[in-house]
Amino acid sequence: MSGLNVRMAGQTINDRLLAARHSIAGQGLAKSVCKATTEEMIAPKKKHLDYLVHCTNEPNVSIPQLANLLVERTQNTNWVVVYKALITVHHLLAYGNE
Repeated sequence: MSGLNVRMAGQTINDRLLAARHSIAGQGLAKSVCKATTEEMIAPKKKHLDYLVHCTNEPNVSIPQLANLLVERTQNTNWVVVYKALITVHHLLAYGNE
C-alpha cells in the first residue's frame, strides 16, 4: 500500500485528512464537497448532496465559492473524484436554487 491511499471504511486516509482539515478550519461547505467527492467507488452520499442543495438556498453561502470548490475537485488525478464532482454538479443544477 502506498502513502496516503490506505483505505479505512471505504474512504482513503487522504479523503479523511482533507475533510478533517476543512472541519478544523470551519469550512463546512468545503467539507461537504470533499465528502461528496471521495475516492470511494460508490455514488456520492445523499446526505452530502442534500446538504449542498440546501446550501444553494442559503443567503450567506457563496455560490461562486461552491462552484470553485467543485471545479477544484475536477482537477484531481483520480477519475472517481472527478466523476463524483461532475455528478454533484449535475445534481446541483437539477435540484439546487441557482
